[in-house]
Amino acid sequence: MSEQDWHRHGACRHCAPELFFPIGTTASDVVADIEAAKAICATCPVQPECLRYAVETRQEYGIWGGTTEDERRGLRKAMRAAERRIEVPNREPAPQAAPAL
Repeated sequence: MSEQDWHRHGACRHCAPELFFPIGTTASDVVADIEAAKAICATCPVQPECLRYAVETRQEYGIWGGTTEDERRGLRKAMRAAERRIEVPNREPAPQAAPAL
């Protein structure tokens, strides 16, 4: 399977798109739709590819790869923090002061 056609194998391909872009009139409606969409994502053979696409293309709306917008923002933030830690050169630890006697 090529990188371009992963979406053809998604568990969501025959579902109503509205399920993955919940707009409810009450919080319980939205939560129920999110849970239903995530349950479909949990069975999906291309869930990792979907999530990678959503993070790389900064999808701002909907359920992608089993994650909400807020969860993807958190992933991007954690990824940026990890990249910064990797880029920082190893430094010698600061000398410790001798204990007072």
